[in-house]
Amino acid sequence: MFTKAEEIPVVTASDEAYAPFLSVMIATLLEKTARKTPVRFLIIDDNLSKSSKEKLIQTANDFSDSATIQFVKVDKELYKDFLVSDHITTTAYFRISMPKLLAKENYHKLLYIDADTLVLDDISNLYQSSLEGKTIGAVIDPGQTKALERLGVTSDDYYFNSGVMAIDVKRWNQQKITEKTIDYLKTNADKIIFHDQDALNAVLYENWHSFHPRWNMQSSLIFDKHPAPTEEYKQLYKEGRENPAIVHFTGHDKPWNTLENHPYQDLYMKRLNESIFNERVNVQ
Repeated sequence: MFTKAEEIPVVTASDEAYAPFLSVMIATLLEKTARKTPVRFLIIDDNLSKSSKEKLIQTANDFSDSATIQFVKVDKELYKDFLVSDHITTTAYFRISMPKLLAKENYHKLLYIDADTLVLDDISNLYQSSLEGKTIGAVIDPGQTKALERLGVTSDDYYFNSGVMAIDVKRWNQQKITEKTIDYLKTNADKIIFHDQDALNAVLYENWHSFHPRWNMQSSLIFDKHPAPTEEYKQLYKEGRENPAIVHFTGHDKPWNTLENHPYQDLYMKRLNESIFNERVNVQ
């Protein structure tokens, strides 16, 4: 019998529209993880229907003997006035609350993984990676490497993408990261472009460990859109393109709408078509 301390907790978030895409993340993650590895998905529930919840649970059961799904509610009022866009809804902000909500649970570390991802490697390896004494582990955002200045932060640190993170729960809560991030969003609304990701970077700069980019191969990395900040990162970007562990379909263009020429969109659409939700998704 596994204890909570031995589970891999994976936090993610979805509203009703994103449930089919979340099912692809769950299926591909579990497919790359040993069937007996205990994975607990903590899904931030933004009004998911009973039917969608049942299908997500069924997806987990189809691909694992030891995965469980727990739906979690977050206080929406905390985030109701913050910036949203055509592909980022208020749901995205809810992850800020999760380490605080789970403070009393026996988790020393959480993984956060966005729903719009395709998992191609065993996330146990990511979960077990050291954070080197930092509060989170994440991957550089190649289009925003020097964005801290825009956020009013004086630092030579790079800017990270918050779509895949490992979080030290105790350090996060000791440092009151949830409260500081919400406060930054409230007091710096004029600086916010990339939603909660901006605020997390403004609060966690110099307090994040840089994972290999292969663990969050954002669309801009896949397409090599931005120059690497150093020769070392140039090599890491190349390695990530050759062997991605998590493909993250960032930006407005997704495999199910306007994305073109992405090397992993056909595989993604195959998985989406095979999903338990396929009768609800308008695919070509």
